[in-house]
Amino acid sequence: MKRLCFALLSLLLLAPPPLAERVTVPGTTVSINVPTGFIPMPPDVLQLKYSRGGLPPAQVYSTPGPNWEVNIAFALRNVALPKSDLLSVQKSLENSVNKTPGFRWVKRGIERVGGRDWIVLRFWVNGLDTPIYNHLRVSAEGQQTLLVTANVTKKLYAKYAPQLDAAMQSLK
Repeated sequence: MKRLCFALLSLLLLAPPPLAERVTVPGTTVSINVPTGFIPMPPDVLQLKYSRGGLPPAQVYSTPGPNWEVNIAFALRNVALPKSDLLSVQKSLENSVNKTPGFRWVKRGIERVGGRDWIVLRFWVNGLDTPIYNHLRVSAEGQQTLLVTANVTKKLYAKYAPQLDAAMQSLK
């Protein structure tokens, strides 16, 4: 009996952390499992953190402040994505991101996840004061384009990258 209890306790301690309930990406039919402990980023923090130009994401789930260092962001753009030619879009996205300082590929391609095709770009870039890991997924959502981005600082990469990548694989 003691061995059984020890075995069960060991399994519980070694098991990956549970995922929170599914959340629906605002304005879409897509949902995702957000890692436990992530919360919606307050609007004022979102505006400040994503103020470098362009439209900010519609919603960001993050580890709580003060630095909000681990994020999953959702953006819906009013541009139709050509479903039959994702490879050309992928190449265009690759060309735009690989000019970023400190850029280094981890993985790139097109994957079918949750019943839809996603352009997948995983890469490192230099942030303002630290390298940042980015996991970007892009897919058609009706006549719009959905971008889902997960990112984490280098110092938190080992702890959070598996959770972020699992969340991205949970897209439906």
